[in-house]
Amino acid sequence: MENSEKLVSKLRNMYTPEKLYDNFGNVLLNLEVQGIRGVSASCSFDFPITVIIGKNGSGKSTLAQLALCCYRYKPEGDSPYSAKDYYNLGNFFIKSNLDPTPYTRDAKLMYTYAIPSKEDSNGQLTFSDYIYSCPAKTNTIQKINSDWGGYKRRPDRRCIYFGMGFFVPHHEMGDRIYLDPKTSISRERSFSQVSINKSIDILGTPYNTVEVATIINQSKEAEMSFASRFGAKYSENHMGCGEGRLIRMIDAIENAPDRSLVVIEEPETALHQDAQYNLAVYFLEVCKRKKHQIIITTHSPAIVEAMPMEARKKIQRTSQGTTIENNPTIAEIVSDLSNGHKKSLLIYVEDAFSKRILIEILRQFAPELLRAVSIADVGNKDDVLQAVRYTIKHTGVSAIGIRDEAPTASNDEPIFAYPFVNAPEKEIFHNLKTQEYLLKQYKIDFREEIPPSEDHHNYSESLSKKCRIDKSTIETQCIQAYLAGQDYTVFDPLLSKIKENCK
Repeated sequence: MENSEKLVSKLRNMYTPEKLYDNFGNVLLNLEVQGIRGVSASCSFDFPITVIIGKNGSGKSTLAQLALCCYRYKPEGDSPYSAKDYYNLGNFFIKSNLDPTPYTRDAKLMYTYAIPSKEDSNGQLTFSDYIYSCPAKTNTIQKINSDWGGYKRRPDRRCIYFGMGFFVPHHEMGDRIYLDPKTSISRERSFSQVSINKSIDILGTPYNTVEVATIINQSKEAEMSFASRFGAKYSENHMGCGEGRLIRMIDAIENAPDRSLVVIEEPETALHQDAQYNLAVYFLEVCKRKKHQIIITTHSPAIVEAMPMEARKKIQRTSQGTTIENNPTIAEIVSDLSNGHKKSLLIYVEDAFSKRILIEILRQFAPELLRAVSIADVGNKDDVLQAVRYTIKHTGVSAIGIRDEAPTASNDEPIFAYPFVNAPEKEIFHNLKTQEYLLKQYKIDFREEIPPSEDHHNYSESLSKKCRIDKSTIETQCIQAYLAGQDYTVFDPLLSKIKENCK
């Protein structure tokens, strides 16, 4: 699979206003809930994948389940009255003697989704004045006496839900059809090679085949998956909990119609850390390939870290109500979910190139720090200062800033800098060791290929095209070549500052 950085870049390009509907269909753009299961809040969906993070009871599942209720699904060829494969609020928010008030009298769900662009008389695409800068439509489902009104206006879209019950192994449910020795196999269907390969990539398990079979016991039927490896075939009854559930989930996602809405509750369940990260990368890849919209609830930093900032939503519930924070950092998430028990340091840098430099400095000279910090690029030197101030004041997370050039460090605040006099791009690419590397590896003479007049911010892009390799890779390689020729003591003062602030 492609790495997460490349996938994120491609998905961002696919999710721009002018391309959004053509790529992802009637994708959910915003959801506003009032008075349902104690939640009143608004959540925007700023990326094809949305990861909702929060403590237990914060409202993650409520938001995810409400998203499912925004659509209905009519299989091709069916009449509108035969549509059954969709969700209503009653599937999740059940009023009973046990829970007499799961929603208030004025409860409602208002949601906005993308619609096709229109052309004006000059053949130009027209966009609405809506905040998303793309054609959009808003529907409302609200409580009217004892019923919910607004269902008939829902757009058509296939919705797939993997709740926590999906992750419980069959043999733990107590259903005899999965355990009775007399249960027999009726029909078998092989998983696609794509589904098998993705399962192998995620789990690191070398499957030969994976199948799903219809099993029969008297008049009852159900489905169960089977796998074979190392010459043995076994059913879900003998799979690890995470293994069995994951391969079925991958198969369902792969077989769903393109542009489906996929909602998954805590997909990290029973998966080791590496598999969690690999699964997150799979979500990015399948989103690009099949153009699904995916909404995830999670407590897993490994999954969150693979996602861009705009995909992250942190939900909190207090006596003052429910709030949703956009773009939380990993450090903030870890600190919040651990209630301060797990300390972390958030480092703000100016841009993506600066972030790569810091990652490689830590990897080369202080790998233990690389595992202890979270790094975020925010824009320019002024943005670094504002981000540090805001984080320390409003979140309680330990934060420092690292600016690009030594003269811009601050003695009054935790704002440090690289030991560079010039811009980092000039420092890296004008260095003799870097230029020797480019000549040896790519037969590129930097001094001849890049004119002196070129803006240093464009160096990476120009080299990427000339070397026919992606921008992030050429940047990382050149930074590594530069650092290989440096005395590590040059970075000692900066590394010391980082260590001092890692609590």
